Amino acid sequence: MDKRSASVGAGHGFRKSISVRLLIGLICLTAGAWILGLAIIERLPSALTAEKTGEQIAGEPGFPALGGHYSAERIDHYRLRQGEEVSFPLDAVSYRAADGERRRAVLYPGLNAEAVETGPDALFSRRELWANAMEALNRHAEANALFLTWWDNAQRIDWFTGRAAWAGAPIATAFAARSERKLWAELAGPFAGDETRLRQLARWLTMNAHDALAEMAATLPAATPVYFLVCLDDLARLAEIERLAGKKPAIEAAQFPRAGDIHAQIAEVKRWAQEKGSGSYLIQNTPGSGIRAWRIENAETGETLLAKLLPFTGSLENPLAELETVYQSPQASYLTVFRWNR
Repeated sequence: MDKRSASVGAGHGFRKSISVRLLIGLICLTAGAWILGLAIIERLPSALTAEKTGEQIAGEPGFPALGGHYSAERIDHYRLRQGEEVSFPLDAVSYRAADGERRRAVLYPGLNAEAVETGPDALFSRRELWANAMEALNRHAEANALFLTWWDNAQRIDWFTGRAAWAGAPIATAFAARSERKLWAELAGPFAGDETRLRQLARWLTMNAHDALAEMAATLPAATPVYFLVCLDDLARLAEIERLAGKKPAIEAAQFPRAGDIHAQIAEVKRWAQEKGSGSYLIQNTPGSGIRAWRIENAETGETLLAKLLPFTGSLENPLAELETVYQSPQASYLTVFRWNR
């Protein structure tokens, strides 16, 4: 078992950052305006490749302040590519945990490396959005909290806060192509030797939400404070989740060119979302190429834990009563943390 997967004890604590989830959801549809290129990665047919563009060793001049819970040993810079359409920078920090275990965490670059659109809601890179969320987590989440979130989010939680996660490393069978397995092994560190936890998490995410929570309640220690962290970039991980769960959620994406009238464009997206399926959707702005919309195609998928955690319109209108929203990024509902009130 990955040592970042340890189970832990009790407590309570986030400051709420929103009052009404539906209002925030509506804001995310109209005001989010920064790049989400990673959401396209792994959903296109061409192979995903990575080019290492540089490295920095701790103690060298210019080594960045990463704000981690641990001391960084080095940071490697990469550019991911998928065909001619997607080019996206990622960093990977190497460090030692308190017990001496070597670990890696995939981080997003800062503003100097990631192109973002200007405007009052856009002057944030992913790294800043994560740093803001992790600052809140450090202040308010119990030191012994357990986070259920996908493996790359879990790595960032560990790096920034030292909190435990259910599964903190990828597994080789999550990736169909040998090239992708090699890529993520280099970026994210060694694959987990035990596949059980990540497979179980994938299955929970694709189950009916109430059934998943019931199974989790029987699995996790009752005294453990449990949080869920979900990020819009998790949509880029759908292929992994589908492969490990053995079940394909009916979630589809489409690109819409930029339009001058945002209200007319949202109306167009709503029509598209209702053409096939439940009508539940979410929107991501992709600067330079318009907006990317995701729709849930049937009622069964709309009731899965994954759909209930992400800010789809259906989940915002009908949230899970057991999950309390304790943090949400004000920029486009990018990242949300729920406390499970068992």
